[in-house]
Amino acid sequence: MELNGAELNAVELNGESVGGSLPGPVTVTPVLSVVWDVRLLLNGVDASDLLTGQVRIEREEGARAIADFSLLLDVGPVNPGSYVGQSVELYYRDRRDGVWTDTLRFKGQVIRPQFNLQTRVLACECSDRLQEAVEAMDVAAIDALVGGLWSADVFEPVEGRLRWDYALERMSTQAASLQRSVEGALQVTPWAAGAAAFVIPAGAVLDGTLDWVPVELNDRINVVEVAADYRFIRLRERHQDFIWEHPAVEGVSIIDGFCLTWGREDNTEVPDIGMVEDASSGAGYQAILSTATWGLVPATGDGVLCDPPFGWTNPYPDLLLSATWTSAMRWSQRVTEQYTLRVEATASVAQAGEVISRERVALETESDREAEFESAEFTEHEPDATEDALGDWVVDLREEERRTEALSCSLAMAATTILGAHRGNRFAFQLPTSDTLGFRLEHTLHVQDEILGQPVQCRAKVFNLLDEWDLDSGSALTSIQLAVSQGGGDVTDPLTPPAPPPSTPPGTPPSLIILPTQLGSRNISPIYDEELDGFAGNYTVDDLDINPELEAFPRRFDLTAPEIPEDHRDEYAASQARTYQLAIPDDLLEL
Repeated sequence: MELNGAELNAVELNGESVGGSLPGPVTVTPVLSVVWDVRLLLNGVDASDLLTGQVRIEREEGARAIADFSLLLDVGPVNPGSYVGQSVELYYRDRRDGVWTDTLRFKGQVIRPQFNLQTRVLACECSDRLQEAVEAMDVAAIDALVGGLWSADVFEPVEGRLRWDYALERMSTQAASLQRSVEGALQVTPWAAGAAAFVIPAGAVLDGTLDWVPVELNDRINVVEVAADYRFIRLRERHQDFIWEHPAVEGVSIIDGFCLTWGREDNTEVPDIGMVEDASSGAGYQAILSTATWGLVPATGDGVLCDPPFGWTNPYPDLLLSATWTSAMRWSQRVTEQYTLRVEATASVAQAGEVISRERVALETESDREAEFESAEFTEHEPDATEDALGDWVVDLREEERRTEALSCSLAMAATTILGAHRGNRFAFQLPTSDTLGFRLEHTLHVQDEILGQPVQCRAKVFNLLDEWDLDSGSALTSIQLAVSQGGGDVTDPLTPPAPPPSTPPGTPPSLIILPTQLGSRNISPIYDEELDGFAGNYTVDDLDINPELEAFPRRFDLTAPEIPEDHRDEYAASQARTYQLAIPDDLLEL
């Protein structure tokens, strides 16, 4: 049978009703009188004749559908446990123009049969077993069905937990609900009201059943603040440039300085490469880079190059007259990016003030590379290192995709929380069940009525459908609740996570350190300074025989690493704050 061109019981098995695909809304024509009945199939067998009392069916967004009915059993032995798990199909039947039409209103299983020995009435509680259906799915199938976002840093690991909880976590990031259709198909339905699938005209709603229940202000969350910390390891390699020159070669070439000094018997002790390397490691540096330049004392025989030439023997290949090198040290530093993200329904806040909810998420990246970095031998920086404003070569062991995923998930949850809170308003009414046969949870309804001469109308998404059929009194009514979104606003910002904040500590790159020389055992020698870095030694031809009180300096080479500021070594925090505006849909409401 057709009602304004739409078949009352035509429903596709994927959960989409014909009403949702019509070019325009279906206007409900109130049934003035109806002959109705209930058809019950238990395990595919018609058990309608055993029904007694009331039949109750309830469907609600995001919840399992439930049904209750009672059977008056014949005399004889009864095993109530045998009913557990039996399949149930409940049909509403009405007769018009001499034709019976069956409309499926519930499909599920008996989950709890209770038998009264005195009355022989078996009360059956039934469910569509929504959770169990999801529980039987693998993670990939849930992802494909539910969509949404998910982060292991926001939620618990998937392994070892209920798949239903996992599905709800994904649902918490989107303005939609997960339930089963009347036929049993799993479906995800958006919260947002769309075009009206059905129009309920004035006079169709049962007298006295219109009701408006607004959400309480304390429950109307309009601000969600998310505090998120991302902690990762920064591999830091600091370079320090050094230069040391023997006074003989300052401003001249090695050979020229050698000829002028050693040829005049002003030669002195000099350091060797090993002394420089020991001084560098003793100062805390782990390496001297391969770019080092060693100005070696000329080899044996190079005295002939001088004017006048002189004989020269040098059996030591690594004695130095100058050296230019870069010492490097490595350490790992913890960096924490602190995000303060605020999602707010601006219009709602302006109307009633802030109702705040707060969430926190923390994630940390660990890596085996940290230990390898600090212990490995090296002569150049890491291939993937970049130079920062401090002149250091750094590698951030961060997982950008993971950070983005966690922040995106948190922002989506915040927006969903606010949108859900603002659709907590309920517009409720009752109709004869025969007027509701096409209604589904995915539908938007447009209700029109009049109270005390004043027009009333509401267009919003179906939230709850409750069928109550009394076989004794003949009453067959359906209670309907619409979830009405109210809040307003014109601007919705993209929920894009902010870029990482700048996290290089303040400071300047290390400057070149020029190391001095102090030579002893001659009358022209200075007073020895044991704290002075650089090279200390003596003239080879000394004045000790003339002046025995002269001091002979120890031959040594020392250097000191500049002090590292605490925030270059200790954990460093960088912050980033952002506010996102969210507009709340205003469903049509006139009371």
